[in-house]
Amino acid sequence: MICRLALWAGVIVLSLSLGATAESNVVVRRTSTGELQTLDPQTWTYGQDGNIAQDLFQGLTTLDPAANTIPGQARSWTVSADGKRYTFTLRDNLRWSDGRVLTSEDFLWSFRRLFDPKTAAPAVSLLYVIRNGRAVNSGKLPVTALGVSAPNPMTVIIDLEHPAPYLTDLLVHRAFPVPRHVIEKHGKQWTRPEHIVSNGAFVFREWRPGSHVRLDRNPRFHEAASVRLDSIYHVPIEDPKTALTRYRAGELDVLVTLPSEQLAELKASYGSQLRLVRQIGLEYLAFNTRRGATADVRVRRALSMAIDRDRLVQRVMRAGEPPAYCVVPEGVINYPRRGCADFATLSVSARVAEARRLLQEAGFGPKQPLRLRFRVNNSDTQRRLALAISAMWQPLGVRTELIGAELKAHQVAVAQGDFDVARGAWYGEDRDAISFLRLLDARSSSLNISGYASRQYQQWLDKADSTVDLLARAEFMREAESLAMREQPIAPVHVYVSRRLISPRVQGWVDNPRGLHLNRYLSVVSTSSIHSPAAPRTTPARRPE
Repeated sequence: MICRLALWAGVIVLSLSLGATAESNVVVRRTSTGELQTLDPQTWTYGQDGNIAQDLFQGLTTLDPAANTIPGQARSWTVSADGKRYTFTLRDNLRWSDGRVLTSEDFLWSFRRLFDPKTAAPAVSLLYVIRNGRAVNSGKLPVTALGVSAPNPMTVIIDLEHPAPYLTDLLVHRAFPVPRHVIEKHGKQWTRPEHIVSNGAFVFREWRPGSHVRLDRNPRFHEAASVRLDSIYHVPIEDPKTALTRYRAGELDVLVTLPSEQLAELKASYGSQLRLVRQIGLEYLAFNTRRGATADVRVRRALSMAIDRDRLVQRVMRAGEPPAYCVVPEGVINYPRRGCADFATLSVSARVAEARRLLQEAGFGPKQPLRLRFRVNNSDTQRRLALAISAMWQPLGVRTELIGAELKAHQVAVAQGDFDVARGAWYGEDRDAISFLRLLDARSSSLNISGYASRQYQQWLDKADSTVDLLARAEFMREAESLAMREQPIAPVHVYVSRRLISPRVQGWVDNPRGLHLNRYLSVVSTSSIHSPAAPRTTPARRPE
């Protein structure tokens, strides 16, 4: 009773603080899936940081409201006949948020910093298609050998190892410019509030841990006149039920996660405010292939086979998620889907029988249980999903220790390999199958959380990279995917369906299969009867590192 009273007291105090100050500024408050980890746009890995990076920075390319790739800092580009040279022409009069002129030299320096091994950019492997990218990032060549050049202040040229029709999609997220003049002056402290300089639609204003990250409109953005919001608040709330309570109270305008068991109720209550949209995204379980029982392919196949995905999506997820048996979800381009798990068409009973046989062959069963440490982040939906999967494994003699943690702690533990089984997710930053297949490339260590290492798999990816024939390329990728699904370093569970609640006061939100929504396109209607934006709670500000 004491804990319950304390909780309600906290809610009352929070509500009073939120309603204490009326704002005249045009603001939108949206939930974030976790606490901010970095403001450096070249070192982000997780979605909560990526969303903020998209607000603060803009690359050569960007997105329109429907998440189609369009010109960003570049006003146009051309592609050579062999598909291996992209020439970008910058817009006139580009500026950093401090007023300094931004030129092609800024992009050249930023690309070199991105690939510099000292930067330790976790997702730089996605851009190894740039000539000499892998060699530069591994320290075998100097950064000046990278296939990026700036022949004049208005031109950026990117030379590739092989044709990559997905390059402009990737540049949206993974090739933001960073301010050399600030970084060279302040070093690792350049992202502190008093130092940080950006070039996107918004500028950084403050970070109050547990409360919000506030960004304000950047008057020096090249399309500042089209940005309708004065401020955007990213509010970290991992528990969907807590977020829903605050949405109902009018404290939030956009929710990006919702409790599965309440979806039917929310549809009845909120109608068109509820958005359920299939995404190019995959929810999966990663098995630790480096050590322990899950290093055995028989154990991994058994565990994956025993998961009744249809029951999970119908009884736990409830948003119409398609069950997944492939690494690559539907929605990518130039890739016929044929590389799925070979047991996908078997009945549940047949799969369970084969799973039991494989575990016995590996030395496990009711008399010698397989014990697993199963890591998930502290989302109610993820906990329920993990419990349901654990129950499906239990008849096979599998005993799981469920380890829940806040998202940041979960991500750190998984990156360190501290798990047997861990929840994972990946959402296509581009519309190419290779984006998902890189999840199992041993050379993409920060993405490949399972630690899977297969020389044959890497060879298939290399062959896909080296061909210009789209049909041949798709066949090489299919061979890679088929190999991975035979060995099951990850167990695909379901294709992602985004769950959003969008307040009627928010205009400009366009549903799309990439699940990407730039806040620069949002606006609000003046309607106090729907939501009255309130001031965020007043907790001590923290300086980002």
